[in-house]
Amino acid sequence: MPRGSHDFSRHPGGDRLRMAGAALVAVLAVLAGILLVNLFNGSGDSDDGAAPAVTGGPAAPSGEPAQGADRPEDSSSPTPSERATPSRSPSPTPGPRPSPTPQSAPAQPPAAPATGAPKVFAPVVVLNNSRIAGLADSAANRVEAAGFRVERVGNYLGQYNVPVSTVFYDPEDADAARTLLETVPGVERMVPRAETRIIETDTLILVVTRDFPTDDQP
Repeated sequence: MPRGSHDFSRHPGGDRLRMAGAALVAVLAVLAGILLVNLFNGSGDSDDGAAPAVTGGPAAPSGEPAQGADRPEDSSSPTPSERATPSRSPSPTPGPRPSPTPQSAPAQPPAAPATGAPKVFAPVVVLNNSRIAGLADSAANRVEAAGFRVERVGNYLGQYNVPVSTVFYDPEDADAARTLLETVPGVERMVPRAETRIIETDTLILVVTRDFPTDDQP
């Protein structure tokens, strides 16, 4: 055998070591490849399957919507347009102001009563129908004071009953008889002469009784 060559058959132990080393290297290579594959797959899965970070608090229960999520509008709650607007009592409408009452003109003094018909006078005969002496003369004075003219005085001798002082007259002297009745105190009534038996004519007959006031009586 030439010099420098080796005879492997002579060293069986060395071959086994080499084979074991080669097998170990092969196993290590396989393990390294598996490790590299797992590293690459793990980094990809972590990028794709990583859950987004939750910035809020703990998740709300499944029965209630999470805070910040849109809640469905409650159909029973009134919308702003449906909410009752507090009613305001209507302000009282100012009524029409009463216009100032114009001052009335000063009342005019009452007009003087219209004077009646002019008084009518006629001659008068005065007769005393009592036992009082001088009663006819006292009556005659009152008659003249009222504006009448007395023709004569005397006593009453007729049969016609004269209970109170009365003036008897003819129809044409009715106005004069009324004037005598209204102006001479004590004369109480007026009677048409046609209803009596007195014969005197063309004048007023005044028959006075004891009730006729005398000169010293009002």
